[in-house]
Order: sequence, then C-alpha cells, then structure tokens
Amino acid sequence: MKIHAISLSPMSEAQKGRLHALGELRYHDAVLGDPGVGRLCQGAEILVITPRLPIDIVPHLDVCRFISVQAAGVDALNIAAAKAKGIVISNVPDFCSDAVAEHAFALLLGVTKKLAAGPALLREGRWTTALAYSTVGLRGKTLGLFGCGKIGTRIGEIARGFGMSVQATVRDPSRARDIPAVPLDRLLTGSDFIVLAAPATEQTTGIFDAGAFSRLRPGAALINISRAALVNTTDLVAALDAGLLAAFATDVLAPEPPPPNDPLLHHPKILVSPHVAWGTDDAIERLLDLSIANVEAFLTGKPINLV
Repeated sequence: MKIHAISLSPMSEAQKGRLHALGELRYHDAVLGDPGVGRLCQGAEILVITPRLPIDIVPHLDVCRFISVQAAGVDALNIAAAKAKGIVISNVPDFCSDAVAEHAFALLLGVTKKLAAGPALLREGRWTTALAYSTVGLRGKTLGLFGCGKIGTRIGEIARGFGMSVQATVRDPSRARDIPAVPLDRLLTGSDFIVLAAPATEQTTGIFDAGAFSRLRPGAALINISRAALVNTTDLVAALDAGLLAAFATDVLAPEPPPPNDPLLHHPKILVSPHVAWGTDDAIERLLDLSIANVEAFLTGKPINLV
C-alpha cells in the first residue's frame, strides 16, 4: 500500500512510524500554496493531506483509494470529483473547537481594545493625553454568531462569561442548543459584534456583502474565523471606509498566503492573523493523530469520520 503524507504540520517520528507500519510511506513537509502539490499526490493509494490547496489535486490521483484530510473543513478539495473516482474521504471533525473559539475572542478583544494601535503610538511619542484612545466594553453587548456548531457554541459560552448576550443564525435552529436562533436580518441589525463560524457553501459564499453591511448596527465589528469566501472583500473595505462597519478582524484570507499588497493587510480598521486560530500544540497533536487513525480505520474495513 503506497501512502503519501503531505502535511503542513510536521509529523513526529512516532506518527510517521504509524503510517509506515501500514505500507510504503512517502512523507513530505508541505509548503503553503505549493503549485506542485499535485505531483506529490501522484501514485498515492492512500493520501494524508492538509487541505490548503492552490490547485485541484483530483486529476493527479491516478490510483488513490482513500484521502484523510487533516482538517475539519474540506471545501478546498473537489469532493464531487473525488467521489466520482470512487475515492473515500475522511476528515478530522472536532480537534480545535476550544482553540478557534479562544482565538475568535482574542480577535474580538483586539479590535474592541485597539491592541494594535498602542505600540505604534508609543514608539512615535504620540501619547500626550490622559487617555490615548477610547475602547469598547463587552458587558451588556450582544454577540451574533453566524453558524453555531461546536466552535460557535464554545464562542457563545465565552461571551456569556464576559456578560454578553448571544444570538445565532444557523441553517438548522436545533443546532443552536441554548442560544436563541434568529434570522440573518435580525442578526445583522441586532448584534454589536458578529463572529463568522459557518462553512463556505453555495449558500454562504459572499453572503456578507454591501447589502449585509448596510443593515449593521452602528459601531458593529465583524470577526471571521471561518472562511474568507463568506465575505465580499471589495464591499467590506467600502463599508469600513464609509463607517458602516467599525472594525474587521480575520484569521482567514484568500488566497493563502496573500500577496503583500492585499488590502486587508494595510487597512487601519482591520486586524489580521495568518490562519493560526486552530494551531495550539494540543490541537495540532490531535489533528495529526486522528488523521492517521482515519487511515488505520479505513484499512481495517471500518472507516470513520466519513465526509
């Protein structure tokens, strides 16, 4: 069995050993945005891969039987084409809920407390008044969640710890559990801050556009820890410039890595992190271990975490 592992998170020798025990292993430390990733996939019967893919790899899968995706989201993989080839796909559905929820709140605090503004002001000697700049408190404010799976639910728990009320727009209201489910228009008009925690689908791609931004509550901020595709970037920048949106923070970009001249990297009202929300040490270890467990389960004839 020829196993190719193309991993952005380096595997330990013990983890590589688990795969090597299952077949002939070809291991590659992946490079983000590598256009040659398709060549690395060729000849794999089993493929373990991080789905930050700049190309469609399915045409390169000549003998592949199974893909273990090192992520919960699989939108970067051409699922329909893979299934048409008879390729079975598994993912790692729940390995970083706490990590991503914590990062969402770090970004929220970053924009409400203006954490990026302080160092430059101090370096340039511009602190001349008792209060360098005002900030925004969270207690009593309303947090809106666009999407409320495990990550969204955990974000809601954290928000309540800050004394906030929480509401959510979800495809299936029963998934909101103890968080009130509201339609999108009410989420937009009734939230002080909105966190995007939904997958990119045909229904959600570009949903935060000029129309959505025009309905936001004055002073609202938007946080994206989901997928860049949910936000229309041109409309976002226009909304920030027009004052319809007070601030935007994101951990996801398109493409990744972005070009140095990406407008999101230079706008004064935008806080950006390089898709690291998921990357706590314990979450990375779980991701790698579970992606290998998917291979082990498939080869025993009892696949798990099927997409």
